[in-house]
Amino acid sequence: MRSQTLRYRALVAVSALAGLTACGGAGDHGGVRTDQDYANAMDVGREAFDMTRAEQARTQFQTAYDRALLRDDALAIDDAGYNLGVAQLGMGEPQAALGTVAQTHRALTLRGATAGAELELVAMAAYCRLGQYQAALEAGARIQTSDPALSERRAFLTGLAADGLGDVTTLSSARDALPHSAKPPLLEQADRAEIESRLALRQEAYDKAENEALRAVTLRRDILDYRGMARGLDCAANAARGAGQLNKAASYAQRAAESRAQAEKKP
Repeated sequence: MRSQTLRYRALVAVSALAGLTACGGAGDHGGVRTDQDYANAMDVGREAFDMTRAEQARTQFQTAYDRALLRDDALAIDDAGYNLGVAQLGMGEPQAALGTVAQTHRALTLRGATAGAELELVAMAAYCRLGQYQAALEAGARIQTSDPALSERRAFLTGLAADGLGDVTTLSSARDALPHSAKPPLLEQADRAEIESRLALRQEAYDKAENEALRAVTLRRDILDYRGMARGLDCAANAARGAGQLNKAASYAQRAAESRAQAEKKP
C-alpha cells in the first residue's frame, strides 16, 4: 500500500519520497520481508538528495528502480521512477527525466497499474525547463489530485508555462489557484512571489515585479533552491529592464548567470 511511503518536498518544486517503512527483517520467521537492497538504495538516494548531491541520488534511485523491476512491484516502480526523475531534474537533465517518466508509465501499464499524480509533475517541470510550455500545460491537465501540496505545485508550474506562452489569462488563473495558507512554508511563499512577479511584469507593474522577484530570490536561497534563485534573478532583470533601469538589469542578469554556471557544474 502507498501508506508504506511518505513523500518529501524536492527542490524542483515537486514532492519526493521521504521513507519506506520496514515490513520485517531477516529475523522474521514466516512474515513479509523487506527487500533491503531496494530500501537501502531509496534511503541513500534520499539522504544524498537532501544534501544536494543529485548525481549520487540519481545513481541510487536508478538502482532502486532496477530492483523494483526485479520485484515486479508496481508501487516500487512508481516511487523509484518518480524519485529518479526528480534527481535527473536536479542534475539539469530534463530530457532524461522525461525519458524516465515515459519508461515508468510503460512499466506500470504493463502491470495494469497507473502512475501517481507526482509523475506528471516531473513531466511538467521537465517541459518547462526545455521551453516546451504547451506540453507542460497538457501534462498539468492530466493531473487529478486532491492533495494540497500537489495542487500547489501544479498551479505554480502552470503559471511558469503560461508565462512562457505569454498567456496572461492562464497565468492569472494559476496565481489565483495558489493556496492561501495561514503559515505557508517557504517553498509556497517563494512560488507565490515568483508568480506574482511574472504577472506584474506582464501588467507592466515593474516595481512590484522587481520587489516580488527579489523576495522569491531570498526565499529560494533559504531553501537551497539555487536554480530557482537564478530564475528569480532573471525575473528581476526583466523587471528592471522594463523600467528602463538597464544597469540594474545587467547586474541582476550577471548574478543569475554566475549562479547558474555553478549549478551546471557536475560534482
